[in-house]
Amino acid sequence: MPEHMEDARRDVWLHARKMWEARLVVASAGNVSRRVDEQHIAVTPSAIPYETLTEDQIVIVDLESGRAIDGQTPSYELPMHLTVYRSRPDVHAIVHTHSPYVTTLSVLRRPLPPVIDEMMVYFGGPVEVADYAFTGTDEVGLHVIRALGDRTGVILANHGNVCIGRHLRQALHVAVVMESCAQVYVEALKLGEPVTLPIEAIVAGRRMFEERNR
Repeated sequence: MPEHMEDARRDVWLHARKMWEARLVVASAGNVSRRVDEQHIAVTPSAIPYETLTEDQIVIVDLESGRAIDGQTPSYELPMHLTVYRSRPDVHAIVHTHSPYVTTLSVLRRPLPPVIDEMMVYFGGPVEVADYAFTGTDEVGLHVIRALGDRTGVILANHGNVCIGRHLRQALHVAVVMESCAQVYVEALKLGEPVTLPIEAIVAGRRMFEERNR
């Protein structure tokens, strides 16, 4: 196995563990992937709990054919990852979580509006809800692409979320921040209707987002 593929495997394994340790997923739920090179991605396997996951179980997949070239059975959500990578050459990493507060919004099919400054800086705007599609289908990825626009994360209807980045560190950070913001929003809804950011804060935050992502 070429060294750059082993490095990608280690990176995916490390961030999958961090995702699990941050309690954004349980058991083997959710998935993590990144580009290896122009022809391949590395992705977490199917149905292996994160607490027992090892580096060598990360699967290397051919981006064009979708076939595993090394490793076990890839994540059931592989079609979604492939669709995003094929449609968005700028995306180099994907983190898909089932974090509790984000998933609460997903079953309500309720977007996460811009209520905290960090949302504009890290997401680029409100987090929209992608249309529902059955798990493991190409349609999930197509709906993600439509709902993402030029932002870094979407909520999947009745499912969880998808966060993207130039590298896994960025994608995972987006997922962590999204869960934190979703928790604040859901808790605030219990007391009343949360107030969104003023337009000047939205503009300033969006400018910071664009500068960070050039």
